[in-house]
Amino acid sequence: MTNEEDLRDEIPSYAYISLARRGMEKISLDQCFLKNCDNNDSKLLEPFKKEEFENDKEQVQKIFIKCKKCGGTFILKLKTIKYVAKSTKDSDEEPLSMGLVYALDEDENNLGHIGYF
Repeated sequence: MTNEEDLRDEIPSYAYISLARRGMEKISLDQCFLKNCDNNDSKLLEPFKKEEFENDKEQVQKIFIKCKKCGGTFILKLKTIKYVAKSTKDSDEEPLSMGLVYALDEDENNLGHIGYF
């Protein structure tokens, strides 16, 4: 079993939200994403479990987090798509990947796409 600090280190600090043609906005992932909860204090968030799976196209991490303010549990789903594009200049270069982050409730219902990491 992984301890809380190790799990916290695996969560990116920020995600970036696309603002259409106006660029990207950075938001903190140190907050509760459950409806009707306004907790943005990382000390009240307790990551307690991680599930991980991978195939040729993507790597997915689900980090289960308990919010001590509302008492609810939510899941940050971190999905890395491995081969989004390859370099047009250097064939030896690693292909570009893209990270997406979603919030799920404890029954794994999708609460929405948060952004990119």
